[in-house]
Amino acid sequence: MSKFVIYLNLPLYKAEWLTHHLGNPVVFPAGSPQNATIRTFTLLLPKGMEPETPGEGDVAIAIPDSKAKPPERFHYMGHRGKEAVKEAIDDLFRRSLWNDISPLDTDEYPVGLNKLIAAWCEMHGIGLDRVETVRQCYARIRAAFAKTGINLRKSSRKK
Repeated sequence: MSKFVIYLNLPLYKAEWLTHHLGNPVVFPAGSPQNATIRTFTLLLPKGMEPETPGEGDVAIAIPDSKAKPPERFHYMGHRGKEAVKEAIDDLFRRSLWNDISPLDTDEYPVGLNKLIAAWCEMHGIGLDRVETVRQCYARIRAAFAKTGINLRKSSRKK
């Protein structure tokens, strides 16, 4: 991995989750879709522009090595490229959340959703003051399916 990075401003819960699993700067695994997205949208630094510096709360993302686009030369990314990388990160976060929580979010499982989400956040390096945000993210996934007629909600409440 190169020493060159791009900076993304992510919601705090995603930044904590990402750096907990992939370090700081964030280094995605070789061959990952996220690295492919980064490679696709890195450009030569435009003439007259200074290299990017981090803003408040920005997360450093390592630019993967590439023969076609060496990071020493291709280490600039425009706004739309950064949005594409953020979307790839969001997809990864949502898949991780869904894959870990949905098998446990059943009528047979004795633990309530709020406790499941809090434990998941703790396990993944997300501050406990952001549990409600993550719970809402999970609820929005279920609600989106419900609009299509696919019910992913529990049919009863724990007492």
